[in-house]
Order: sequence, then C-alpha cells, then structure tokens
Amino acid sequence: MARRGGCLINGCLGVLVLALVLVVGVMVSFWNTGREARAEARDQVTVSAEGARGRLAKAAADGVLLDTEIQRAVRDLGKAGEAIERRAGRVTVTARFVGQVNGILVGGAHDDGCYRFRIGPAVYPPSVDVRELPDRACSFRSGKFYREPAAVADDIVIELRTALAEGGVESARTADVWKTMGVKVQETEFRGGQLVAHVWLSGGTGPQGEDCYEFRAKAKPGAVSAKKLKPDGCYRFQRERDAQAERIRRAELETGARTIERRMEAATADGRLTDAEMQLALALPRTDGTGGEAIGEPVDRLEHVERSPTEVVAVARVETGGAMWCYEFRARLTTESVTRRYLEKGCPF
Repeated sequence: MARRGGCLINGCLGVLVLALVLVVGVMVSFWNTGREARAEARDQVTVSAEGARGRLAKAAADGVLLDTEIQRAVRDLGKAGEAIERRAGRVTVTARFVGQVNGILVGGAHDDGCYRFRIGPAVYPPSVDVRELPDRACSFRSGKFYREPAAVADDIVIELRTALAEGGVESARTADVWKTMGVKVQETEFRGGQLVAHVWLSGGTGPQGEDCYEFRAKAKPGAVSAKKLKPDGCYRFQRERDAQAERIRRAELETGARTIERRMEAATADGRLTDAEMQLALALPRTDGTGGEAIGEPVDRLEHVERSPTEVVAVARVETGGAMWCYEFRARLTTESVTRRYLEKGCPF
C-alpha cells in the first residue's frame, strides 16, 4: 500500500513540475514579446525623427524654410505638436514623436521622444543638427496647433510662386503646400490660364474655426495672389456649376413641355380634350439611358385633372432623358389654346 501511495505522490509531483514549466515558459514568452514590442516602438520614434531630419534638409535646400514646410516635414501620425523658433538666420524646431505597437491581449508597447532640430537654411547644403532632449523640453502645447490664417496664406503664396517657377500652373495645382495640416482645399478651377483655388485655413473665426481664402496662380507673368473671402465664397464654383446644370435641366424640360403643349392644342381642335388624348400628348419618347434610340413611350404621367365646360387643367410629370418635373397644362376649350406652367414646388398631389 505504501508503494502505491508513493507512486501517486510521484505522479502528482510530475504534473506540478510540468505545470510550473509551462507557466514559466509562458511568462518568459510574454516578457520577450514585451521587450521586442518596446524595442519596435523605440525604433518607430527613431525612424520618425530621422525622416523629419531629411525632410527639413530638403525643404531648406532653397535657402528658405517656411512654417508650412516645417509642419509637413515633421508631420507624423504619432507626432504631438511642434514649436518653431527663428533667431539669427537659424531655425529651431522642437517636436515630440510617438511610437505605438499594438498587442493582442498582451505584448503592446508605447514610447516617445522629444527632439530638437537646428537648421541653417542660409548655407548649402543646409545643415540640420538633431538631438534628443529630456521630455520636459516638449512641454509646449501639443495637439493641432494652427497659426493665424493670414500668416499661413503668406506662406502658401510663396510656395505657389516656387511651384509656378518649377512647373507652371499644373505644379501649383499639385503643390505639396496643399497637404499642410490646417489647409483644406474646397474647390479648384482653371480660368484664363490660371489656377483659382478656394481653401479653408484653420485657426480663423469662420465656420468650424476656419477662414475661406481664394488663391490665384498664373504662369504668365508668374503672379500669385491671396484674398480672404466670406464663408460662402468657398462654394462659388459649385454654385455656378449647380446653376449651369439647372439651366440645362430646365431647358430639357421646357423642350418636352413645349412639345406636349402643342400636342394638346392639336387635340383641342374639336373643342374637347379627353384623358386618352392627354395621355397621347404626354407620351414623350424615352431613351434607354445611354443615349440610344427610343425604346417605348411612358404612360400614366397624369397626376391630377380638373374639368369644367370651358377648360381642362392637368398636372402632369414631364420626363426627359435627364430630368423630370411637374407642369400644369391649362387647355381653354373655347379658344382651343393651351398654356404651360412650371410648378416650382413640384407635384402637389
């Protein structure tokens, strides 16, 4: 019996040892995973800072380093704001970069670093000195910091002039300046050989804290201008396009309504106008939707009919290839005449 008990105990010990080994193995695995994640997060911070250094050097290559160029150079998904200082021809940029590694249940990691970039844009090639600083050096306000729209507009004008000199109006249209944080292009249009852009600049007093500016860039004589507009000015081109589309739509409808009016007049030649005659008058050809030939004549367009001994008033839908709306047709039986009226509010029935 004692031997059996010993075997039982030995078996339990074996299970416990195996469980302990498994637990230790899992803990070591988690520890290694966490260490690797922390190293990856640190690498992200380092890569972001080095990338910002290269972009700053490139932006300063022409001898001028604008704030809009700086914002794009240090832009990073994990960046938390930047501070810019200019003194004696040297620009100092301080920015915090963040690295984030997500883990499943465990293994995630976070790291960040505060970096100072000192750029001498007046020398060629421009010198960019980068140094990591203690966290307290990045205690400036973080998040989306926007400059005064007027100052941003001045920088945009300078960048557009450079783009014009390098590649004309097309280069101005695709310039990197439109990718600057706080600069949102609402609409653009080419007019008379120039680019006209309506742009929202953050940090203003308009709707949602944005001001509307109009920028004009013309290759000849290489002129660029900026003008602040009222908020609705940023939708002027869209309003003009909508108005033109409405004019085309109304013209299409009027052509169809005029045809119906003439058909109804012909039908009233005998002093009466039946529903069947009105349906025939309303049966305008309908295309296949791709500009092809007519594939049939729609029916049941009448919305409402009122009759009296002297006139018939019909409200009907007029449909063309690209538009549909309600008209009132008034047939005066005594004079055998018909008039049409576009119902501004649509079909009332």
